[in-house]
Amino acid sequence: MGELRSLAMISGGMVLGSMGGKAIDNMLKVDETTPGFQAKKLVRPMALLGAGVLGSLKLKNPDVKMVSAGVGAAGVVSTVKVVLKKDLLAGLDGGVAGLGEAMSVYHEPVRTIAPYEPNLPALSSGSYTPIEELSNAYVSGEEVSAYQDAEFEII
Repeated sequence: MGELRSLAMISGGMVLGSMGGKAIDNMLKVDETTPGFQAKKLVRPMALLGAGVLGSLKLKNPDVKMVSAGVGAAGVVSTVKVVLKKDLLAGLDGGVAGLGEAMSVYHEPVRTIAPYEPNLPALSSGSYTPIEELSNAYVSGEEVSAYQDAEFEII
């Protein structure tokens, strides 16, 4: 139950921070459509981050500390949105360099190899006839001394 409570408190802080940040932007009349850097755009993230850090450090109630951590998290999301011009809550779809891009794997080019087709003689369909019988094969019970010893030199 404690995990759900902390999740609810942090999520509630994110919602409160997002609503408070929009109120700050409306009060300062920040125009999101104008290109380039505007100092007004940094007021919202700094206020949310400051409120989140101050609340986490000064408050004693653990539930209110988690709400302030959610406000600080909203400040982090707002900072990323202002600095990188990418909304983290919308997902990473490749707008940020290196993030969200499809992973590519290096494939070495494979040369086309001609199939191997050996030139073998045709097999006859007749029965098998042995070419020669092995006359000097060992037969069990035969005297072994009749064989010639081979000479080997070990280096």
